[in-house]
Amino acid sequence: MRACAGCKRKGENEEFIRFVEFEGRLLPDLTRKLPGRGYNVCPTYKCIKDFIKRKFRGKKNPDEIYSQTVKALKDYILHLISLCHKTGITVIGQDEIKKLKRPEGVLILAEDLSPRTKERLKRENWLTLEDLFTSEEIGNAIRKDRRVGALFVEKTGLGRKLYENARKLKSLNPSQREGPQSF
Repeated sequence: MRACAGCKRKGENEEFIRFVEFEGRLLPDLTRKLPGRGYNVCPTYKCIKDFIKRKFRGKKNPDEIYSQTVKALKDYILHLISLCHKTGITVIGQDEIKKLKRPEGVLILAEDLSPRTKERLKRENWLTLEDLFTSEEIGNAIRKDRRVGALFVEKTGLGRKLYENARKLKSLNPSQREGPQSF
């Protein structure tokens, strides 16, 4: 059990984003391997802001740290998508995804996919990430020479790690947070 450095809520390690002060910089440690003093923080803008105010008393900019965290999570998720595709636990394309009967996983929908198509692909038990990546970014992540508008990743093996990080990114909710947008 760990506690959030922002709101003091208790939870398991996987529920939090770990931040490390390393060489004078505050960095999100998504793989939990960086050296230095680590702080566990709930994946919400409010907790990140409260944590920075409490621990750094104006020396760090919460909006800058938040933006860095969202960017790092997005990059890490694209990296995990690439690894998941190499291990064969991804399903690409709308027609193939519609046929799926899998109970759990992550559905990634490109921002340039039509709203109607997005609604047809969603399932109740799937964690859905939409409007965070373009179809070109998803295609590049899986090393395809084409755009990929919809991708499903099973919640097994590396897919479990992708699922956990996707939940964190979704709870950060970059499109609807309070304060100025900087990305």
